[in-house]
Amino acid sequence: MLKKISVAAIAISFTIACKSKQPIEAVATSSKPTVTLRSETPNLPHAESVVYDPKSNLLYVSVQGEQEPGDGSIATLKLDGSLKNIAFAKGLNNPKGIAIIGNRLYVSDVTELVQIDLENGNILNKFSAGDEQFLNDVAIDKSGNVYVSDMGSSSIYKLGLDGNFEKWLSSPDLENPNGLLVVGNTLYVAAWGLPDANDTQAITQGRFLKVDLKTKNIEKVTSQPQGNLDGLQVYDNQHFLISDWRKGNIYKASKSGEMELFFASQVSVGDILYIQDQKILALPLNRQNTVQIFEVTN
Repeated sequence: MLKKISVAAIAISFTIACKSKQPIEAVATSSKPTVTLRSETPNLPHAESVVYDPKSNLLYVSVQGEQEPGDGSIATLKLDGSLKNIAFAKGLNNPKGIAIIGNRLYVSDVTELVQIDLENGNILNKFSAGDEQFLNDVAIDKSGNVYVSDMGSSSIYKLGLDGNFEKWLSSPDLENPNGLLVVGNTLYVAAWGLPDANDTQAITQGRFLKVDLKTKNIEKVTSQPQGNLDGLQVYDNQHFLISDWRKGNIYKASKSGEMELFFASQVSVGDILYIQDQKILALPLNRQNTVQIFEVTN
């Protein structure tokens, strides 16, 4: 029964964002860089996640569609924001997080992890353990293992090098994990927050977390909940960029847990992308059906 409650609470929280409680405020800083809009790509129905492939010099965007079976796709954009292909890969149900390794693209699709050929967009495999509830972001470690967050069961699944897909870690301490990012032997987690079992209408908030890939030990990077955290990217050697889906803010978070406002975007900013060497920030805006591309200058 608790699992059903948690999934319902997540679904409700997406629809009542305007009634949310205020999260703990990030500390503003006077040294914020300049973030300048370069382009905006419209007509991407419920764009959710953006990833960059340096080999093709293209952005890949998960397009959820109108949540009808099979109307989801992966679109491709050039770095100037021009649309190359609205349906590079198609036939997906509700695609969210994306990650690329070699010539394979992995995307979460409700209760499946889908493997796609990066050369032609063909679906190669679909992986499911059978008990997934609400798969979201995807991350890949240096060995090629693929991790997928499940916001519905506060779990993380893993596709191993042997092709085995299983629940790797499940704990309320993951606080319904959303965004994932592997750095070395650490899996960083942007958490959505756990629902209140006694009040399914309550709006929750999650912390910035980290998980040791070897021991599976979970630690809080931020001691207090920060918001409905979504996208997670490396900014520099000591900081990350994290999006808050509900408030529409992008925060800069240090490895020691300090949070400051980096950029004010819009409500429903999803799984963001930051290309460090080009200082490009790409923001998928889910409700607005667009992807915005910004240039970041210090």
